[in-house]
Amino acid sequence: MNKQAVALASVLILASSSTWADNNWTWLAAGKEGYQTKPAISLLLGQIYPNGELENDTIGGLEFSLNSALLQPPSNRIRQQFSFSRAEENGVKISTLEMNPHYLVEVIPGFELGGGPGLGYVVVDRATGDGGVFALQLGLSMLYEGSSPLYLGAEMRYQFTAKDNFGTATKTDANNFRFAFKVGFSF
Repeated sequence: MNKQAVALASVLILASSSTWADNNWTWLAAGKEGYQTKPAISLLLGQIYPNGELENDTIGGLEFSLNSALLQPPSNRIRQQFSFSRAEENGVKISTLEMNPHYLVEVIPGFELGGGPGLGYVVVDRATGDGGVFALQLGLSMLYEGSSPLYLGAEMRYQFTAKDNFGTATKTDANNFRFAFKVGFSF
């Protein structure tokens, strides 16, 4: 739970910084001139490293992303990502549903680096029972979009979860680190 407090404090510090107070930020960006949704869908493939008794495993999933319709900075952009991923090892399934806004900075034309907080829901399913818990997370990402509608990306994040027994006698968390590559298509 201390890790969750640190993550939440980091998000609050970021949210209260003077950068957010800049008058050039655009609230309700979707209704403003020049806003572009730029939706994209991508396949995720990577590795998940859970804490505790759960085993490391390969994950696969889907992600839908678009430029944030709520808030956009005066330069760079905020990209909202919605993803579902699943891993299965030795009869244990870990499924995650996540929402992550990432602040992206264009380093060179077409190549962006960024990061941000996120919210998620994690379900651990095993033969002895299952359970679902809410999660907070922090992540970093990179994205390359050339002139074609195809793009490549990578992302890593740490997820802090609540505790559940997940079908066992003792309560534990489902905290995990995930690294994933993305291959996607922009519309």
